Amino acid sequence: MRGLTAVVILAGALALATIGFALRAPFYVPPGPPPGGLFGASGQASAEATVARLARGLLGQQQADGGFDLDVAAYETDRVASSALAIAALARTRERGLQVAGLDAGLALGLDFLKKRQIDTGAIGYEEPLDRWSQVDGTSAAVLAFGVARRPEDEEALKAAASALRRFARARLRNGWTRGLGVMATDALIRRGQGEVFGADPLILIDIRDLKQAPREGPPQTSDWNVAEVISRVVRGLRKGTDPFPAALVAAVLAEPAEWTSQSTDCGAWWMQAWLVARSGAPGAADWFASMQRVLAEEAILETGTIKGGWYANTVTQTAGALLAMLEGLSSEVVSGK
Repeated sequence: MRGLTAVVILAGALALATIGFALRAPFYVPPGPPPGGLFGASGQASAEATVARLARGLLGQQQADGGFDLDVAAYETDRVASSALAIAALARTRERGLQVAGLDAGLALGLDFLKKRQIDTGAIGYEEPLDRWSQVDGTSAAVLAFGVARRPEDEEALKAAASALRRFARARLRNGWTRGLGVMATDALIRRGQGEVFGADPLILIDIRDLKQAPREGPPQTSDWNVAEVISRVVRGLRKGTDPFPAALVAAVLAEPAEWTSQSTDCGAWWMQAWLVARSGAPGAADWFASMQRVLAEEAILETGTIKGGWYANTVTQTAGALLAMLEGLSSEVVSGK
């Protein structure tokens, strides 16, 4: 359902989402969700089973050095960035407390891999002349992995990576996936009481930009650019009534439930959208997550527990992105249930 009519119909239902976004302060920590988060008590076991299935799939792709080989030709820095995202996903799975065979050992091996790939500037991996942004993505994902895992032996690596991410953000992160990942990683540490690793004002990493893809009428595009912008606005905190864009974008996302289109599906984009929907408090958020899980379980996840790569992502990042998206629905960071 597209067009102005869809926005009008959804406007009333999304009033709670608008209020939720408008009143939330930058350091607001919401209360815990009901059992199962947005999947509900009845859907918790099934959702956790999907997460565990994806985690086993990732662990099955891990190599002896702790990293993950890609199914497409790429620079080494792309391998490092993809591995960092997979390790962050494993760290979030471990934080959830799920019992997955080999998870503790695989996570420890992965975290050590990231530290071995950390350079003197604190960044994870090297910048390639034709691939500047994989180094930034790897650094953001490593910050998330180190911060969530909370191993004492990783504290110095976390501080160095966070400092590097702060420098990258000062020069403005590339909009879309790179920016969304950096902001989500920063927010994850702030919410876990670790924001000091970014300096006195961690929110300085998160900028607000002019909208480039906002139509004059009708719903906004659910592009990575717009989703990253709304994630940034939500983390920065908004004042009531000053910015209708977050609720409008949530409406557009809810109007486009997850659909598996194989080569053109990007599970990293699903994670960004899941982050936003999970915090919106919008009616329909639970149905959106249920639809995503159904698509993953019935159409996307292979017998290996992985998701085939496509035009926008490789197998490792597809699988990690889907796992992280599922965890948003289960997470204690969810603002409200049904």
